[in-house]
Amino acid sequence: MKATLVLLCLALFVAVVLACDPDSNNQPICNSTIIGKKIRNFWDPTRYWQCTDATGNGAAVLCPDQTGFLESADDCVAWSNWTWVAPCPNN
Repeated sequence: MKATLVLLCLALFVAVVLACDPDSNNQPICNSTIIGKKIRNFWDPTRYWQCTDATGNGAAVLCPDQTGFLESADDCVAWSNWTWVAPCPNN
């Protein structure tokens, strides 16, 4: 029983660590839970990813001129309000 619990905790830890890859562009594989959600593009702050259906990969959406995507605002904001945040702060 203890060994099973340890293996379960280890598997959960590995899944959490692998969930965010700062070396990727963070393009999602779409599913029904993220349709319409704006997802940060790690490589280009002038774009974000968005899924329109539950299949395929997220499509790149370009922010309006003079703006960048700010994950905490879940929107494109003026550059004067934009701040860089590490892609995977817990890694």
